[in-house]
Amino acid sequence: MKNPTILHRFAALLLVLALSALSFSARSALQVVIDADENRTTPVAHRYIHGVILDDAKFQILLPAAWNGKVVIHTRGFSGTEFSTGAFQTAALAKGYAFAASDEGWNRVTIKNEPEDTYYESRQRIMELTLYMNATVQQHYGRASSRTLIMGGSNGGHHTKWMLEDFPYLYDGGLAGYGYNSQISQWGGVAQVVRNYAVIAPRIDDIIAKRTADPAWDPFKTPLSPPLTAAQLQAMHNIYNIPARVDCNTSFRCDFSYNAGRWKGSEATWKQQYPALVGYLHDSMTRFDPTFNPNGGPLTDSELGLWDPGKSPNWVKRELRKLDLTGQLERPLIIMHGTFDSTVSPGETAGYKRLVERALGRKGAEKVLAVYYIPGMGHGGTQYNDLVDEQIDALEAWIDYHQSNGRSGAPAPAMLGIYPREPSASGEHDRDDEDGEHGQRD
Repeated sequence: MKNPTILHRFAALLLVLALSALSFSARSALQVVIDADENRTTPVAHRYIHGVILDDAKFQILLPAAWNGKVVIHTRGFSGTEFSTGAFQTAALAKGYAFAASDEGWNRVTIKNEPEDTYYESRQRIMELTLYMNATVQQHYGRASSRTLIMGGSNGGHHTKWMLEDFPYLYDGGLAGYGYNSQISQWGGVAQVVRNYAVIAPRIDDIIAKRTADPAWDPFKTPLSPPLTAAQLQAMHNIYNIPARVDCNTSFRCDFSYNAGRWKGSEATWKQQYPALVGYLHDSMTRFDPTFNPNGGPLTDSELGLWDPGKSPNWVKRELRKLDLTGQLERPLIIMHGTFDSTVSPGETAGYKRLVERALGRKGAEKVLAVYYIPGMGHGGTQYNDLVDEQIDALEAWIDYHQSNGRSGAPAPAMLGIYPREPSASGEHDRDDEDGEHGQRD
């Protein structure tokens, strides 16, 4: 958001200090009910704790016997719970990290019936879990954690960026897999895909076959046989091109724009993911925008695609924009994103890279953000999961490099697996000062 960034961070810092000043007592400052505390042997020997941070944020904590002295905080996907930790938990435990995850106080399916729950609640719940986890670690091991990482994919990829921006004092760095930048760009973009897919659905198999035969196919220059109608060509254009904006003031004038459209080549995943995209809107529309009901009665699939958050009442847009990112990044962050992702466009990651470069300058952004695309991957997948271990190692070395001003560790690698780091932008985001407008932070 505009203007409030500094005040927002100052308020966040005061909140962290207020709770962490209780130090050990972040445990007693929060109301927590433990319903499981036991020793387990798989996948590694560890103490397992499960409970609830009141009023209703369920969490799990895993404290390995062979602890490496560090903590990983996991943030969940949109459909996830405290147990939806995927490859992150497996890799972290194998390396000796103490690991914590939360359902963040809300559930995708039930949130529409729980007025006290909000998507924005995740911010507070992740912060509370981080403080509680570090206090628990100190009590259990008899010493404080030396480093706290945050990581997650999809919704958790957004939340990782969000928490690093808003609470840089709590985290040393993060892994953000295939996440979005704004609820308006994400869910408004999903609605735009849904309504336009309905137009091209009768020809989608022909479109996929043509793309498979000719990866460089341009549907606007080389017609199918029989050709797509004008309406179908426009629908394809509308899926490839979804205008998105962040950095908005209180009057919703936004100064940063990017394309959140789905990338050419991803057409097969449009067909695969269409039922899931409709499902997201079906489960969540009454919370995204309670005023949206074009014809009254239960919303139909075709009606869900008609939603345009740009036309929603200001109070709806204000609530959705609470999750907008700013690009004000101070800690090392690695992002990997599939080029064929039709759930969260890789354009979200491209947009975030530009947003950080605008905020910090090109050279400043290089010091805290590394982006890698995985060609042909959709919304997560084995290509990503198989590299979580390598991502953690790269992040650790980069944090060492960042905190030591280059005396130890290493900058973000040129390659993760077989995937190259995206080069920095040039020109419009260059700055004369090497560290960008906010300088380098330890």
